[in-house]
Amino acid sequence: MNDLAQKILENPIDNYPAATVACFDPTCGDLPRRKLDEKRLVSYLEKLAAAGAEAVLLAASTGHGHLRTVEELERWFEVAAQANAPSLVRMALLRPEDGEEANRKLVALLREHAYPVVFIRPGTNLPAHATDAQIVENMRPLVEMIAEAGMAVGVYSIPDVSGVKLPATATEKLLDLPGGDKIVAAKITEADYLTSTREYLLSPRLAKLKIVQGWDPHLAQALSEGPRSNIENKQRVGVTSGPMSFAVYQYLYMLEAAKEHDWNELALAQKAVTALFEAMQDDPTKFADLQRAKFIMGLGLPLTGSFETEQVEKVLTALEHLPRKSDQKRLAKSLDLMGDGPYHDRLAALYA
Repeated sequence: MNDLAQKILENPIDNYPAATVACFDPTCGDLPRRKLDEKRLVSYLEKLAAAGAEAVLLAASTGHGHLRTVEELERWFEVAAQANAPSLVRMALLRPEDGEEANRKLVALLREHAYPVVFIRPGTNLPAHATDAQIVENMRPLVEMIAEAGMAVGVYSIPDVSGVKLPATATEKLLDLPGGDKIVAAKITEADYLTSTREYLLSPRLAKLKIVQGWDPHLAQALSEGPRSNIENKQRVGVTSGPMSFAVYQYLYMLEAAKEHDWNELALAQKAVTALFEAMQDDPTKFADLQRAKFIMGLGLPLTGSFETEQVEKVLTALEHLPRKSDQKRLAKSLDLMGDGPYHDRLAALYA
């Protein structure tokens, strides 16, 4: 077991990273299926680390992880491990629907590259109205496999991708299975805060887990409620954020505001991110299409698709119309992280 995995397992609330970038998947090549831009991926991860990002989650929906083949995931995890960023904690998301043989191979690879935490969500092979028992049975083999490999386990509710949410009640049952004692975090990416994140925070059985907010517009609320759900008044809430992929400086600023208990400033800074988030939403009940921000950053186009210029322009217009210059500067600098994207000059003019 690697040292960091051990540390997180001993005390998830204190040692699990406060902020994780659910990171993009730099692409190159043409449709019908673009390729991973390996050189760009390494550079992107190194730049995120230099900006102050503590951790990244690979193969989340931000990077279209749900569309990848097992072979593509394997390569992504391998290349990410090569980035020269010793401070950057690398985590990965696996999928029950890939089956035991493929997942065993991926778990061995992640162990070899010293990934300390591996996440699992309910599989897309579950029925639409799956019961807790069905969800638990679906996720059980992977929980056991990851735990046996000496890594910590994260569980993940993202019904937009998996088709099924992971209720707090199902996660409670997972704790009782072999390997369940290695579950350290629950990432919640659901539109309804009260029936998702809050239920996790209020569950006495889940009191030792880090609760990781994934639906970004709820972050300020989750961070303000985090200490109240901990017996020692410690911050129990972290973030694993797709928008942090394009807003790294803004998120680090927001987390500082939360540390200072400056909830008013946190809420204002959150509004700026939400404005960009909403500019990438075609449907207010669905998560934003963050691949538009990926393109603005110079990290390529979606794996199997494209989009209209107007959709990208909408994001830039939202940035240019933010009421507070301080938010605009941090967000423009974040979007220009690579320093050479197609909108470099336009972004640099906003923060230089």
